[in-house]
Amino acid sequence: MKKLLSIIVSLCLIFVLASCSNNKKEEKVIKMGFVPLNNSETLIEDVKPIADALGKKLGVKIEAYTASNYIGFVEGIGSGSVDFGFMPPFAYLLAKEQQAKPILTAKGKTGEPGYYSYLYTRKDAGINSLEDVRGKKVAFVDPSSTSGYIYPGAMLVKEGLSLENDVTTQFTGGHDKSLQLLVNGDVDVIGSYDRIVERYEKEFPSAKENVVVLKQSNLIPGITIVASNSLDEETQKKLKEAFKELENDKETMELFTKLFNITGFTDVNEDYYKEVEETAKIMNVDLKKVK
Repeated sequence: MKKLLSIIVSLCLIFVLASCSNNKKEEKVIKMGFVPLNNSETLIEDVKPIADALGKKLGVKIEAYTASNYIGFVEGIGSGSVDFGFMPPFAYLLAKEQQAKPILTAKGKTGEPGYYSYLYTRKDAGINSLEDVRGKKVAFVDPSSTSGYIYPGAMLVKEGLSLENDVTTQFTGGHDKSLQLLVNGDVDVIGSYDRIVERYEKEFPSAKENVVVLKQSNLIPGITIVASNSLDEETQKKLKEAFKELENDKETMELFTKLFNITGFTDVNEDYYKEVEETAKIMNVDLKKVK
């Protein structure tokens, strides 16, 4: 009798262990990726509530991942080692070459699916048109900066100005440094993002009165949520629905805004990205080298 009971108990244990093992095997994990950020060391922990909220809606476990470099993330999406992620426009164009699928575009603080680049000048610089920039000093941020060089530079080039011959250019290494040079009268025009004056109002209080917009770019696409081609279409659809539902989750959206300036999500407009490609060509930018 004891031997029979022992056999029964053993069989039960085997069944339970096998069941647990199968449950573990069946647990689906989706990897959510990000391009490297300044605070990438803490990003994984910071986005955990977002991963948990999405996972709850999808009924799967979502793990966050940040690449060590820009291209590494694109390759992860292409190979399927990353299932979906948040990409700036140039990264999306690279991922698109590897058959990645755009799901949604994030809205910025203005409520639009992107942001703008501007050419700024001073009121006393005597510059009222792009043609007036000829012969002047222009400051850009960095050769790889979308709003601080690629888009504002393209606005001048499309006007017929050569950045090598018709203006004197320099790179400052920061949007704040460009604004400082403009305010101090060291340059006549700068390229930067929208609301830079408000962003550095405390550092440069005179900018609000003296700095004016010379030209605004077309909309630059915001962060794009992109899925790997290896992620099945049903999951992609559910993922899109989950993000839309999260717009009603105040706590999660506050975190999105705090971390990425994301205030909502909208459908992807491919025309915006065609302009990104055209702008890169105008500036002779190799997309694969943009960081």
